Amino acid sequence: MREVLSRLSSEGLVTAEGQRGFEVAPISVENFRQVAAMRSLLEGHALKGSFAAGDIEWEGRVVAAYHKLSRMESRMLAGDADQTMAWKHYDREFHHALISACGSRALLETHGAIFDKFLRYQVLAVLFRGAEAADEHKTLLECALARDAQTALAILDRHIVVCVDYTVANGLLT
Repeated sequence: MREVLSRLSSEGLVTAEGQRGFEVAPISVENFRQVAAMRSLLEGHALKGSFAAGDIEWEGRVVAAYHKLSRMESRMLAGDADQTMAWKHYDREFHHALISACGSRALLETHGAIFDKFLRYQVLAVLFRGAEAADEHKTLLECALARDAQTALAILDRHIVVCVDYTVANGLLT
């Protein structure tokens, strides 16, 4: 258990309290914005590489991940609030599929660590922005298939910033 907590500490998810043990790392709006900015930077860079190098196998992963995500979003838009955790899983899977052909294991690993920190805030806030987020995901899929990195980057940046703004505006981090 101590080894697991030490690893979580090195990832910034828990803090060591000297000889007193560990506690969950504090959250703040400023840290959420910093994590979001880092996610945008890493994911945007990986997205450009993936769009340039992606093949038909990559397209298949993106389409399959989008299918699962859109099905979950449809359920949530229909009022099924019990699907939030499953939606977060499929959201992560879709965003990972989009960047999976970037060609850099180090970039994917670093993005994964940052995405987990971003996801921590989403889990705490338990939010789904609704049709707006679903539309952004659909546009990201369309951009991927058309290899339109320019539009995808603009949508991705907006997608991340609006998520943070929505969370903060609704007082979900206080």
